[in-house]
Amino acid sequence: MRSFGAALLFIAASVAVAPAGAQPKGGPSASASAPSAPPKPALDVPDAELPALPSLPSIRKEEPEPESIKALESLLARLTSEKKDIREAALKDLGKLGTPKPADPTKATAASAADEIVWAPAVRARVQEIRERLDRDRAPRVLADARKGAKKGMSKDELADAENADWLEFMLKAAAPKDDAWRDVVELLAMVRVLAAEGTTPAVRELIELRANFGDLLRIDLSRHIAKLKDRAVPALLEAKKHDATVVQRFADTELDRLGKVTPGEAVSTSDYEVLADTLRAFGYVKNEEAVDVLLSFANHDRRKIRQAAREAIAAIGEAGRWRLRDVYQDLTGEKIDKSLAWDIVARRIFAIYDKGRVAELWHIFTSGLDASKAGQHSAAVEAFDKVLARDPLFERRREMTSSYFAHAKTIGFDKAEDRLAMLRKAKRLGPQGAEVSRIDAEIAYSEAKVLIEEGRPDRFLVKRAVELDPDHIEAKALLDSFEEQALGEPAPPPPRYGLAGAIAGGTVALMGLVALFLLRRPAPKRRPGGPTQPPPDREAPDPAS
Repeated sequence: MRSFGAALLFIAASVAVAPAGAQPKGGPSASASAPSAPPKPALDVPDAELPALPSLPSIRKEEPEPESIKALESLLARLTSEKKDIREAALKDLGKLGTPKPADPTKATAASAADEIVWAPAVRARVQEIRERLDRDRAPRVLADARKGAKKGMSKDELADAENADWLEFMLKAAAPKDDAWRDVVELLAMVRVLAAEGTTPAVRELIELRANFGDLLRIDLSRHIAKLKDRAVPALLEAKKHDATVVQRFADTELDRLGKVTPGEAVSTSDYEVLADTLRAFGYVKNEEAVDVLLSFANHDRRKIRQAAREAIAAIGEAGRWRLRDVYQDLTGEKIDKSLAWDIVARRIFAIYDKGRVAELWHIFTSGLDASKAGQHSAAVEAFDKVLARDPLFERRREMTSSYFAHAKTIGFDKAEDRLAMLRKAKRLGPQGAEVSRIDAEIAYSEAKVLIEEGRPDRFLVKRAVELDPDHIEAKALLDSFEEQALGEPAPPPPRYGLAGAIAGGTVALMGLVALFLLRRPAPKRRPGGPTQPPPDREAPDPAS
């Protein structure tokens, strides 16, 4: 058996011959750094003890939530209102769906809140209602008349632009709210836009179902929105190649060709990891044996989500990919394999080899980070831990990284408050049950308080919370003791000399009060019977002669 280092070199070679674009943009190949791992035996585990193959989850259609049903009904009712201003306002709200959310949550609008709604299940329920009542003779004529009416008087350039214009706008210009066919077509076109704005794989599945349910009525409009979705439409289109309706199969083939996503290698060329995972699973749903090579190139991907999706798809394809699995295993180990060996055993062996090599390399990086942490080099430790988490966000010993992220966060100045807070929150996520949680929460509260003070919005509660969570937080205690001076800008207490002057004045007033009280309590002079008042004994009587 060859060394483990040689085995990993074979992994790199097998990925290199995968179709162009098999690796997503911005995603490093799992095997690129594999040759640096220490050499070890390829496998030392019996087949019976190998991990089981993952199963591909079935495609489930979720039930609509009451909130989404209510929101959709409200939007459609406004679009088909008899009042023009209400229709125009509804069209503007519809156009805001799917726009990027504001960075400041306080600036969120009703439209951005609507982006939180999962529309696809509600749309599916509403479409079923329209299917039952739609006048299939009049609906195409109503749409054709609206398009012709909108194009009247247009120049050649305007007509060229009108070919790519949204049909919903044409219908609203030819408003006929009392016409049932007009209302149904408007609702259908509006729901096409809602699904396209949502842009998820379940939403695109519902878009494609509209092609099956309404024939050519919406075909051009659907094609236009799928072209705008680009990569996000690929997973559902791949699944549609095995749709029950032949017309949908042809539609999917045509749209994939227009997007330049015909081959498996082209289909996985995307920078969106969510889309990539859905695309890999789509190969499994349709059992595309031609995609096995591409799937194997992602079965050892750094990201768990991608790796899992590729393995699920390989397991779903099953026996059809047996020969390619056998070739890859022989390339990895240099051993000839028994042709009678079941495909699932071969797949499990391949995945075990991949996992062993990846874990060995991650462990090497992790231990280097621990060494840096023990040496107090937290910046270097965080750099190493970031590499580990990028490849395995659920790394089993991630809690041991908490102290380094916490220590590094406190070195980030308040001029980079967002970076500081992001690092603190990451430390908390890594060790949610750890002993340092209270200290991390205290530092978060203190940092947020400092930010608010800088913005002129001081919050004493945050400072008090920081002190309560961590009584040893010196900076928070100092800020709390001088909060009015530092945060509110109130004047400091008066200097001591003013206090002394006040004390003297107060003493003088008290002395005057005592003198007045003494005079009031002094005894009155005695009177002689029938004569004048006798003067006090300590004073001489006046001389009569004078």
